[in-house]
Formats: sequence, structure tokens, C-alpha cells
Amino acid sequence: MRSNYKMSDSLFVFVQIPESIDALEREEKYERFLEESLSSTGYGELTGGGAMLSAPDAEGNRTIKFVGIDIELFDVNRGLEFLKSELKRLGAPSGTILEYTIDDVLTKFDIYEEEPVN
Repeated sequence: MRSNYKMSDSLFVFVQIPESIDALEREEKYERFLEESLSSTGYGELTGGGAMLSAPDAEGNRTIKFVGIDIELFDVNRGLEFLKSELKRLGAPSGTILEYTIDDVLTKFDIYEEEPVN
């Protein structure tokens, strides 16, 4: 199957980290380091972040189910491998997923696994 994806294209990658940490903790633990290392290598840039909240409980309280980081990769092959190793180095837990779409095919990778999880 021939891919329409060009290596010169950037690739949006959503990083899903199964941790219940607030925005400041996410920034201090992951975002600051990823932003610096992606910029210095030229592999990409950090473009955003957030959290997925649970549905409200009986008292209306919500908890953080996972945190997310948005990355735009400029060097896809090196950037994906770099993200995996950098997230591991920063202490991302098992179940951390890199999610991206190439040629309309959604791919999800656990950074600790060799095969896609989808």
C-alpha cells in the first residue's frame, strides 16, 4: 500500500499519560523537558496540554483520568522514537500512549510495547 504521507509533512501526536496530576505537575514533570528537548533536536514542538476529567460523582466532584500533551513532530521517524525514550526517561508510566494518524489510519502505541495497541 502506497502512503500519501510525505516525510516533509509534520505529524500531530497526542500523548496520553495515565496519571492524575494537575496542570502545574504536568508542566514540571513532562512539558518543560519535552519542549526543550524537542526544540533542541529539531524533531518537533510541544503545542498544548490538558486533562481528561471523569464524570461528576454524587457530590459533583471530578477526578483526572489522564493527562494529555499535544506534540507537532517535524522529523517523524526520529521524533516518534525520541518521544518514546524521553517519556520513559521522565518516568511516564506503563499505559502511556502515543496516538497519531497517517493516511487516515489511527495508530496508538504504548511507549513500553513494540506493537500498536489498536
